[in-house]
Amino acid sequence: MSQIQAAGNIDDFRQAAGRFASGVTVVTTRSGRLLYGVTATSFVSLSLNPLLVSVSINVKSPILPHVANSGVFAINVLAREQEAVSRYFATRGRGHSLDRFDHLDSHAEATGAPIIDGSLSWFDCSVYETLQGGDHVILVGEVAAAGGTSGEPLLYWSGGYRELDRGSEAQATTSDEQGIERFADALSVQLHMQGMSVQDLLEAQVAVEPAAAALAARVRDDEQIRELQALVDSASQCHEDPEKFNPISLEFHSRIGLVSGNAAIAACVRALSRPRHAVYSARTTADRARRITQKHQEIVNAIRDGDEEQARRLMLEHLGTIARGIA
Repeated sequence: MSQIQAAGNIDDFRQAAGRFASGVTVVTTRSGRLLYGVTATSFVSLSLNPLLVSVSINVKSPILPHVANSGVFAINVLAREQEAVSRYFATRGRGHSLDRFDHLDSHAEATGAPIIDGSLSWFDCSVYETLQGGDHVILVGEVAAAGGTSGEPLLYWSGGYRELDRGSEAQATTSDEQGIERFADALSVQLHMQGMSVQDLLEAQVAVEPAAAALAARVRDDEQIRELQALVDSASQCHEDPEKFNPISLEFHSRIGLVSGNAAIAACVRALSRPRHAVYSARTTADRARRITQKHQEIVNAIRDGDEEQARRLMLEHLGTIARGIA
C-alpha cells in the first residue's frame, strides 16, 4: 500500500500533482443550438496514426452528457492573454449558452463544436472512445481539423496562472544556437580537411536545404521570419558590392537551417558556409545578386505563408540556378 493510501492524505497528492506545470484548455461541444464549455488542464497529444488527442473531465461535469449526445468536442489551447477565458469556463454555472457564448467569440470548423477565437491552437474532434478513470472520464478524440496561431501559452502551476519567462526562453534559444554553431564549426573543419569538390557542395545543398526550407514553413516562427526578411532587405541594398552582398546572402541560407527547428539540418547547412563562400564569392555580379535576392524573397514569402511544398520547390529551383551559373 502506498504512503498516500496509508495516510489517506489527498492533500499531499494534490500538492505533488500541482507542481507539474501544464497548459490550459477549454473543452467545448455543441448540441443543437446549445453550446457548452469547461476548463481543463489534462490535455494530451495521444497518437499520430490515427490522429488522436485526449482530455480528462470530472464525471460530474455537465458537459459529458452533451458530448455523448453530439459525438463531437473541441479542445482549445489558451494563449497567455486568455486567463479571463479560463476563469469564465472554470466558474460553476457558466459555460453553457444559446447560439453563442456570452462576451466571447467562437466559430465552427469541421464538426460544429465551438472553436474559441484567439486560442493558441485548437483540435476539432469526433469522439473516438471514452474511458473511465476513477472520478474522471477520459475523452479520446479523433482529430478532424486542427489549427492555431503564433503566441505564448497560458500556464497553470502550483495553484495559479503563470507565464513563460521570456528572458529564460531567449537564453535557452541562444544556448541552442551556440551548440549548433560549435557542431557546425567542427563539421566544417572536417569537410575542409577532407576536401570538398564543387559537385559535392551542390549535392549536399540539394540534399538538405530544400528540406530545411519546408520545415521552416511548417514551424513558421514569426521572429525568425522577421530575421530572414531583414537579411533579404539588407542584401537588396548592396547588389553592386559583392563583398557586402555575399556574406549576407550566405547567412540567409544558414539562417534557413536554424529556422527549420531541426538541429541536425541546421548544423549541416551552417557547416556548408565555408565551402559556399569559396565557390560563390568569385562568381557574384550585380545582376546575379538581384536574381538571388528576388528568389530569397520568394522563399521567405512561402515560409511566411506556411506553404511547405512551395518553399521546398523554390529552394530547389534556386539551387539549380546556382549550379547552372557555376557550371
